[in-house]
Amino acid sequence: MIGYKYRANAIEGKGSTRDIESLLNDEIWASSFRNLNDPFEATYTDEISKVLPIFNQVFNVNIGDIQKNWKELMAFKDKLGIYSLSTSDKDFPDNELMWAHYANSHKGFCIAYDVEKLEDSEKFSLYVNRMTINYSEKPPQIEITDIKSPNFIIKLFGTKSAVWQYEKEIRLLYTNYGMKKYNPFTLKAIYFGLNMDKQYQAQIIENLENRDVKFYKMERKDKSYNLVPTLICENQRKIENKLSSDQYEILKIDHNHIVENFHVLYKGIKKDKESLINFSSKFREQYATKPSNINIYDSKACIDLIGKYPLYGKEKTLFANHLIALSMFDTPDDILLYPDKY
Repeated sequence: MIGYKYRANAIEGKGSTRDIESLLNDEIWASSFRNLNDPFEATYTDEISKVLPIFNQVFNVNIGDIQKNWKELMAFKDKLGIYSLSTSDKDFPDNELMWAHYANSHKGFCIAYDVEKLEDSEKFSLYVNRMTINYSEKPPQIEITDIKSPNFIIKLFGTKSAVWQYEKEIRLLYTNYGMKKYNPFTLKAIYFGLNMDKQYQAQIIENLENRDVKFYKMERKDKSYNLVPTLICENQRKIENKLSSDQYEILKIDHNHIVENFHVLYKGIKKDKESLINFSSKFREQYATKPSNINIYDSKACIDLIGKYPLYGKEKTLFANHLIALSMFDTPDDILLYPDKY
């Protein structure tokens, strides 16, 4: 998923280019709730506190621990960090209001992030939670039954007034606010606003020289109120002896917080161990954003079996015959040939 962050760029009258500096340093700022621009953030009707005394009276239940835990949870809110992103129904940031409100009337720029990689940049998955914002005419009511509901966190920290619906927000909720570093692979593209100063555009392009990033300039579409992006240049990492695109095809990528699993169709002629070790090494250099397993196949005949478990009979034999090599994340300089054959 691609998430867009609209940036103001220079702060008028102060000469600050904080947004550019954060971009070039691979940093984002996860704000506390109290510093967000919506004063109604995390607003809800607390029905839990109302009903607990009733439980105490009717069922003679000791509610002391429950009240304590509930208050601790509410206090924990002040430590949380929020990083908000906007989504788009198109493959570029087309939100006219977001450009006007958050990108300094088009003097700024918009960053396209790979949201999964942004989330994965945190060391531990428990430190960050991704949510799609729910928009409502009224604040949600928090009931006791909500505590075990998967929507509990959304009700508490991911519900906003319907007037904000134009933002199409997704947010990353961190266990603490502050500066966060992200993996360089997270950054996918930069879109320059209609009125952005060319010197700032050049500064960004130049300083992201050895990165796989596309740069666009937003333009007005004729005879409409719509915006359209024009590709002005593309930076690429400098990789010696880069793999040719006719040597392979990526069949599937499985992401998790610890490792990445790549399933790759190998089109090379040489299938000896040395050749496949060299291939997996170059593939990692080009694509891996964290420790990774490289599963190498010689045919698409088993593509529908990838990830299927367990396999029996003919399916098991078919898969074993075409999974020709596996390079493990913990032994990247070695390779297992036909790892599923017995």
